[in-house]
Amino acid sequence: MQQHRFPVFVDTRLGRMRAGFSAAPSEQPAVVALKLRDRGWIAYKVRFEADQEAWIAAVINSQRAA
Repeated sequence: MQQHRFPVFVDTRLGRMRAGFSAAPSEQPAVVALKLRDRGWIAYKVRFEADQEAWIAAVINSQRAA
């Protein structure tokens, strides 16, 4: 049975935005951080917020225009 997936959001200085992918709640934060890095984000804190039903990543800097 496939596990439900939740969206990943990135907190930037301009506010919260979608990262463009989703992850299961059982995913390791380091794996989510690596996926973010592949998309140009440099995350220093990644957490799953069960009450918001989403992954939230705080970024230091980004190779993307944020």
